Amino acid sequence: MIVRLFRVADRFVKVTPEPIARGVFRGIGRVLGFSHIRGARQLRANLQRIVPLGSVWAEHVRSARAMRSYLDYYYEVFALPYLRPEQIDARFRAVDATKLIAHLETGRSCSAALLHLGNWDLAGAWANRNLAPVHSIAEKLPVAELARMFLDFRRSLGMTIYPTGGGAMRGLLSDMAAGTAFVPLLCDRDLSASGVEVNICGHQARIAVGAALLAQRSGQPMFPVTIVNEDFRADRSRVAQAGGHYGGCAIIGEPIYPGVGPQASEQEREADLIRMNQEWMDQITPLLIAHVTDWHMLQKVFVDDLDPQRLARARMTSRKELA
Repeated sequence: MIVRLFRVADRFVKVTPEPIARGVFRGIGRVLGFSHIRGARQLRANLQRIVPLGSVWAEHVRSARAMRSYLDYYYEVFALPYLRPEQIDARFRAVDATKLIAHLETGRSCSAALLHLGNWDLAGAWANRNLAPVHSIAEKLPVAELARMFLDFRRSLGMTIYPTGGGAMRGLLSDMAAGTAFVPLLCDRDLSASGVEVNICGHQARIAVGAALLAQRSGQPMFPVTIVNEDFRADRSRVAQAGGHYGGCAIIGEPIYPGVGPQASEQEREADLIRMNQEWMDQITPLLIAHVTDWHMLQKVFVDDLDPQRLARARMTSRKELA
Protein backbone atom coordinates (compact mmCIF):
# COMPACT_ATOMS: atom_id res chain seq x y z
CA MET A 1 0.00 0.00 0.00
CA ILE A 2 2.70 2.52 1.00
CA VAL A 3 4.82 1.72 -2.08
CA ARG A 4 1.79 2.32 -4.30
CA LEU A 5 1.14 5.62 -2.50
CA PHE A 6 4.75 6.71 -3.11
CA ARG A 7 4.46 5.86 -6.81
CA VAL A 8 1.24 7.88 -7.12
CA ALA A 9 2.88 10.81 -5.32
CA ASP A 10 5.85 10.62 -7.68
CA ARG A 11 3.62 10.81 -10.75
CA PHE A 12 1.58 13.63 -9.20
CA VAL A 13 4.67 15.75 -8.50
CA LYS A 14 6.10 15.05 -11.97
CA VAL A 15 3.06 16.43 -13.84
CA THR A 16 1.77 19.10 -11.42
CA PRO A 17 3.12 22.68 -11.20
CA GLU A 18 5.21 23.19 -8.08
CA PRO A 19 2.94 25.75 -6.31
CA ILE A 20 -0.05 23.42 -6.60
CA ALA A 21 1.78 20.21 -5.69
CA ARG A 22 3.61 21.79 -2.78
CA GLY A 23 0.33 23.28 -1.55
CA VAL A 24 -1.32 19.85 -1.56
CA PHE A 25 1.55 18.31 0.40
CA ARG A 26 1.49 21.21 2.88
CA GLY A 27 -2.26 20.87 3.38
CA ILE A 28 -1.84 17.19 4.22
CA GLY A 29 0.95 18.10 6.63
CA ARG A 30 -1.19 20.63 8.49
CA VAL A 31 -4.00 18.13 8.94
CA LEU A 32 -1.60 15.48 10.23
CA GLY A 33 0.05 17.99 12.56
CA PHE A 34 -3.26 18.87 14.23
CA SER A 35 -4.23 15.21 14.53
CA HIS A 36 -3.70 12.74 17.37
CA ILE A 37 -1.83 10.11 15.40
CA ARG A 38 1.14 8.64 17.25
CA GLY A 39 3.78 10.45 15.20
CA ALA A 40 2.15 13.84 15.72
CA ARG A 41 1.84 13.25 19.47
CA GLN A 42 5.50 12.29 19.74
CA LEU A 43 6.51 15.26 17.60
CA ARG A 44 4.68 17.60 19.99
CA ALA A 45 6.42 15.98 22.96
CA ASN A 46 9.84 16.31 21.32
CA LEU A 47 9.34 19.94 20.33
CA GLN A 48 8.04 20.79 23.79
CA ARG A 49 11.37 19.67 25.27
CA ILE A 50 13.29 21.97 22.94
CA VAL A 51 11.06 25.06 23.17
CA PRO A 52 8.30 24.75 25.81
CA LEU A 53 4.96 26.38 25.01
CA GLY A 54 2.27 27.39 27.45
CA SER A 55 -0.87 25.78 26.03
CA VAL A 56 -2.06 22.62 24.30
CA TRP A 57 -3.51 24.72 21.46
CA ALA A 58 -0.13 26.38 20.84
CA GLU A 59 1.51 22.97 20.75
CA HIS A 60 -0.98 21.78 18.11
CA VAL A 61 -0.48 24.91 16.00
CA ARG A 62 3.28 24.37 16.15
CA SER A 63 3.05 20.68 15.29
CA ALA A 64 0.89 21.63 12.28
CA ARG A 65 3.69 23.93 11.10
CA ALA A 66 6.25 21.21 11.77
CA MET A 67 4.31 18.57 9.85
CA ARG A 68 3.84 21.04 7.01
CA SER A 69 7.63 21.35 6.94
CA TYR A 70 7.96 17.56 6.99
CA LEU A 71 5.64 17.22 4.00
CA ASP A 72 7.66 19.96 2.29
CA TYR A 73 10.61 17.61 2.63
CA TYR A 74 8.66 14.79 1.00
CA TYR A 75 7.46 17.02 -1.83
CA GLU A 76 11.05 18.08 -2.50
CA VAL A 77 12.26 14.47 -2.42
CA PHE A 78 9.77 13.55 -5.14
CA ALA A 79 10.67 16.68 -7.14
CA LEU A 80 14.45 16.35 -6.79
CA PRO A 81 15.00 13.79 -9.61
CA TYR A 82 13.28 16.18 -12.04
CA LEU A 83 15.48 19.19 -11.22
CA ARG A 84 18.32 20.14 -13.55
CA PRO A 85 21.81 20.28 -11.99
CA GLU A 86 21.87 24.08 -12.18
CA GLN A 87 18.54 24.21 -10.34
CA ILE A 88 19.98 22.09 -7.53
CA ASP A 89 22.95 24.45 -7.31
CA ALA A 90 20.65 27.48 -7.11
CA ARG A 91 18.30 25.99 -4.54
CA PHE A 92 21.00 25.25 -1.98
CA ARG A 93 24.01 26.96 -0.45
CA ALA A 94 26.44 26.62 2.45
CA VAL A 95 27.66 29.20 4.95
CA ASP A 96 30.69 29.16 7.24
CA ALA A 97 32.13 26.40 5.05
CA THR A 98 35.70 27.72 4.78
CA LYS A 99 37.28 25.13 7.08
CA LEU A 100 35.31 22.24 5.61
CA ILE A 101 36.23 23.20 2.05
CA ALA A 102 39.88 23.71 2.99
CA HIS A 103 40.01 20.27 4.60
CA LEU A 104 38.45 18.54 1.59
CA GLU A 105 40.69 20.40 -0.86
CA THR A 106 43.73 18.74 0.71
CA GLY A 107 42.40 15.41 -0.54
CA ARG A 108 41.40 14.20 2.91
CA SER A 109 38.01 12.86 3.96
CA CYS A 110 35.78 13.76 6.87
CA SER A 111 32.47 12.86 8.46
CA ALA A 112 29.59 15.19 9.30
CA ALA A 113 26.88 14.96 11.94
CA LEU A 114 23.39 16.05 10.89
CA LEU A 115 19.96 16.41 12.48
CA HIS A 116 16.75 15.32 10.78
CA LEU A 117 16.34 19.02 10.01
CA GLY A 118 15.48 20.59 6.66
CA ASN A 119 16.11 18.62 3.45
CA TRP A 120 19.21 16.44 3.78
CA ASP A 121 18.66 14.82 0.37
CA LEU A 122 18.82 18.18 -1.42
CA ALA A 123 21.89 18.97 0.70
CA GLY A 124 23.52 15.69 -0.32
CA ALA A 125 22.85 16.25 -4.02
CA TRP A 126 24.30 19.77 -3.79
CA ALA A 127 27.34 18.69 -1.75
CA ASN A 128 28.09 15.86 -4.19
CA ARG A 129 28.34 18.45 -6.96
CA ASN A 130 29.99 21.30 -5.07
CA LEU A 131 32.07 19.90 -2.17
CA ALA A 132 33.25 16.31 -2.62
CA PRO A 133 31.87 12.85 -3.43
CA VAL A 134 29.19 12.10 -0.85
CA HIS A 135 29.16 8.70 0.84
CA SER A 136 26.49 7.85 3.39
CA ILE A 137 24.09 5.28 4.84
CA ALA A 138 20.37 4.80 4.12
CA GLU A 139 18.09 3.90 7.00
CA LYS A 140 16.66 0.40 6.86
CA LEU A 141 12.91 0.76 6.27
CA PRO A 142 10.34 -1.89 7.27
CA VAL A 143 9.09 -2.27 3.66
CA ALA A 144 11.87 -3.75 1.53
CA GLU A 145 10.63 -2.32 -1.77
CA LEU A 146 10.37 1.16 -0.26
CA ALA A 147 13.89 0.85 1.12
CA ARG A 148 15.15 -0.05 -2.37
CA MET A 149 13.33 2.94 -3.85
CA PHE A 150 15.05 5.36 -1.47
CA LEU A 151 18.40 3.64 -1.99
CA ASP A 152 18.07 3.87 -5.78
CA PHE A 153 16.85 7.48 -5.55
CA ARG A 154 19.87 8.64 -3.56
CA ARG A 155 22.29 6.72 -5.74
CA SER A 156 20.69 8.29 -8.82
CA LEU A 157 21.80 11.68 -7.46
CA GLY A 158 25.42 10.52 -7.69
CA MET A 159 25.95 9.63 -4.04
CA THR A 160 27.50 6.39 -2.78
CA ILE A 161 24.95 4.94 -0.37
CA TYR A 162 25.20 1.83 1.79
CA PRO A 163 22.15 0.17 3.37
CA THR A 164 22.22 0.08 7.17
CA GLY A 165 24.18 -2.87 8.56
CA GLY A 166 26.03 -5.42 6.50
CA GLY A 167 29.40 -3.74 6.82
CA ALA A 168 28.27 -0.20 6.00
CA MET A 169 30.70 1.39 8.46
CA ARG A 170 33.58 -0.69 7.13
CA GLY A 171 32.66 0.41 3.62
CA LEU A 172 32.62 4.07 4.60
CA LEU A 173 35.98 3.81 6.38
CA SER A 174 37.47 2.14 3.32
CA ASP A 175 36.07 4.91 1.10
CA MET A 176 37.49 7.59 3.40
CA ALA A 177 40.93 5.99 3.24
CA ALA A 178 40.84 5.48 -0.54
CA GLY A 179 40.27 9.11 -1.49
CA THR A 180 38.37 12.27 -0.69
CA ALA A 181 34.95 11.37 0.70
CA PHE A 182 32.45 13.58 2.49
CA VAL A 183 30.41 11.36 4.82
CA PRO A 184 27.32 13.07 6.29
CA LEU A 185 25.25 10.94 8.67
CA LEU A 186 21.95 11.64 10.42
CA CYS A 187 22.86 11.23 14.08
CA ASP A 188 20.01 12.59 16.21
CA ARG A 189 18.31 9.20 16.55
CA ASP A 190 19.88 5.93 17.68
CA LEU A 191 18.82 3.20 15.26
CA SER A 192 21.38 0.56 16.18
CA ALA A 193 21.21 0.43 20.00
CA SER A 194 24.89 1.41 19.97
CA GLY A 195 24.29 5.08 20.62
CA VAL A 196 25.33 7.33 23.48
CA GLU A 197 23.45 9.75 25.67
CA VAL A 198 23.88 13.52 25.45
CA ASN A 199 22.14 16.54 26.89
CA ILE A 200 19.79 18.48 24.61
CA CYS A 201 18.20 21.56 26.16
CA GLY A 202 18.45 20.03 29.63
CA HIS A 203 17.13 16.59 28.65
CA GLN A 204 19.05 13.36 28.09
CA ALA A 205 18.68 11.85 24.62
CA ARG A 206 20.14 8.83 22.86
CA ILE A 207 21.85 9.67 19.59
CA ALA A 208 23.81 7.71 17.01
CA VAL A 209 27.61 7.63 17.14
CA GLY A 210 28.24 6.96 13.45
CA ALA A 211 29.87 10.26 12.48
CA ALA A 212 31.97 10.44 15.65
CA LEU A 213 32.98 6.79 15.32
CA LEU A 214 34.16 7.35 11.74
CA ALA A 215 36.17 10.35 12.91
CA GLN A 216 37.70 8.37 15.75
CA ARG A 217 38.64 5.40 13.58
CA SER A 218 39.89 7.47 10.61
CA GLY A 219 41.65 10.17 12.60
CA GLN A 220 39.77 12.83 10.61
CA PRO A 221 37.47 15.55 11.99
CA MET A 222 33.70 15.47 12.31
CA PHE A 223 31.93 18.62 11.11
CA PRO A 224 28.58 19.77 12.54
CA VAL A 225 26.27 20.44 9.57
CA THR A 226 22.84 21.95 10.23
CA ILE A 227 20.44 22.19 7.30
CA VAL A 228 17.76 24.86 7.43
CA ASN A 229 15.00 25.72 4.98
CA GLU A 230 15.09 28.93 2.97
CA ASP A 231 12.50 30.99 1.11
CA PHE A 232 14.48 33.22 -1.25
CA ARG A 233 11.62 34.75 -3.23
CA ALA A 234 13.15 38.22 -2.80
CA ASP A 235 16.22 37.16 -4.81
CA ARG A 236 14.82 37.28 -8.35
CA SER A 237 18.04 36.12 -9.98
CA ARG A 238 18.22 33.05 -7.76
CA VAL A 239 14.53 32.29 -8.30
CA ALA A 240 15.05 32.36 -12.05
CA GLN A 241 17.99 29.96 -11.80
CA ALA A 242 16.26 27.65 -9.31
CA GLY A 243 12.88 27.50 -11.01
CA GLY A 244 11.25 28.16 -7.63
CA HIS A 245 11.87 30.07 -4.43
CA TYR A 246 12.25 27.32 -1.82
CA GLY A 247 15.53 25.66 -0.96
CA GLY A 248 17.97 25.16 1.86
CA CYS A 249 21.19 26.21 3.51
CA ALA A 250 23.85 24.17 5.29
CA ILE A 251 25.38 25.95 8.28
CA ILE A 252 28.80 24.44 8.95
CA GLY A 253 30.12 24.35 12.51
CA GLU A 254 33.61 24.12 13.93
CA PRO A 255 35.36 20.80 13.27
CA ILE A 256 35.42 18.35 16.17
CA TYR A 257 38.51 16.17 16.38
CA PRO A 258 38.84 12.75 18.01
CA GLY A 259 40.79 12.89 21.24
CA VAL A 260 42.06 9.31 21.49
CA GLY A 261 44.25 7.09 19.36
CA PRO A 262 43.93 3.47 18.24
CA GLN A 263 45.57 2.20 21.43
CA ALA A 264 42.97 3.79 23.72
CA SER A 265 40.95 1.60 26.05
CA GLU A 266 37.26 0.82 25.55
CA GLN A 267 36.32 3.26 28.31
CA GLU A 268 38.48 6.02 26.81
CA ARG A 269 36.97 5.54 23.35
CA GLU A 270 33.41 5.61 24.69
CA ALA A 271 34.11 8.71 26.77
CA ASP A 272 35.58 10.41 23.70
CA LEU A 273 32.53 9.55 21.60
CA ILE A 274 30.27 11.07 24.25
CA ARG A 275 32.49 14.16 24.40
CA MET A 276 32.46 14.61 20.61
CA ASN A 277 28.70 14.19 20.34
CA GLN A 278 28.01 16.54 23.25
CA GLU A 279 30.28 19.10 21.61
CA TRP A 280 28.33 18.70 18.37
CA MET A 281 25.03 19.10 20.19
CA ASP A 282 26.24 22.16 22.11
CA GLN A 283 27.26 23.81 18.83
CA ILE A 284 24.00 23.24 17.02
CA THR A 285 21.44 23.65 19.84
CA PRO A 286 20.86 27.38 19.12
CA LEU A 287 20.07 26.49 15.51
CA LEU A 288 17.74 23.69 16.58
CA ILE A 289 15.88 26.10 18.86
CA ALA A 290 15.64 28.73 16.11
CA HIS A 291 14.39 26.23 13.51
CA VAL A 292 12.56 23.79 15.76
CA THR A 293 9.53 23.39 13.45
CA ASP A 294 11.86 22.05 10.74
CA TRP A 295 13.03 19.20 13.00
CA HIS A 296 11.39 16.09 11.54
CA MET A 297 11.52 13.94 14.65
CA LEU A 298 8.40 11.84 15.08
CA GLN A 299 10.13 9.08 17.07
CA LYS A 300 11.25 8.75 20.67
CA VAL A 301 14.76 10.07 21.28
CA PHE A 302 14.64 11.42 24.82
CA VAL A 303 15.53 9.01 27.60
CA ASP A 304 12.43 9.87 29.64
CA ASP A 305 10.25 8.58 26.78
CA LEU A 306 12.06 5.27 26.35
CA ASP A 307 11.01 1.97 27.89
CA PRO A 308 13.35 1.38 30.90
CA GLN A 309 13.98 -2.29 30.10
CA ARG A 310 14.74 -1.63 26.43
CA LEU A 311 16.94 1.28 27.46
CA ALA A 312 18.93 -0.96 29.80
CA ARG A 313 19.43 -3.51 27.01
CA ALA A 314 20.47 -0.75 24.61
CA ARG A 315 23.06 0.53 27.07
CA MET A 316 24.54 -2.95 27.41
CA THR A 317 24.58 -3.40 23.62
CA SER A 318 26.23 -0.01 23.20
CA ARG A 319 29.12 -0.95 25.49
CA LYS A 320 29.69 -4.21 23.59
CA GLU A 321 29.54 -2.66 20.11
CA LEU A 322 31.84 0.24 20.99
CA ALA A 323 34.43 -2.09 22.47
